[in-house]
Amino acid sequence: MMQKDYEEEYLDLGKRIAFYREKRNLTQEQLAKRTNCSPIYIRKVEGNNVAVRTSLSCIWLVKKLDFLFFIADALQMDVLAFFQSMTEENFQKYRRDH
Repeated sequence: MMQKDYEEEYLDLGKRIAFYREKRNLTQEQLAKRTNCSPIYIRKVEGNNVAVRTSLSCIWLVKKLDFLFFIADALQMDVLAFFQSMTEENFQKYRRDH
């Protein structure tokens, strides 16, 4: 049986992170500063480079899930928002600053 690589799910998660970052009127650089990482890292998380396939092992190396919680904290969002539809209603429902 072939193991699922979850590439599409990671790409979708990156889009959701970008959506909520933009709802907070933050640039990638500002989110990077809040999460103590480089803007390049944020671009990779939000973009098409979330997963990197190694040619030797054919294993998908992905960003650590802990970082998802750092991003949620920086955006003052419940991490569950990243697994819901990208709507104003969910933005309001899962924000932690009110």
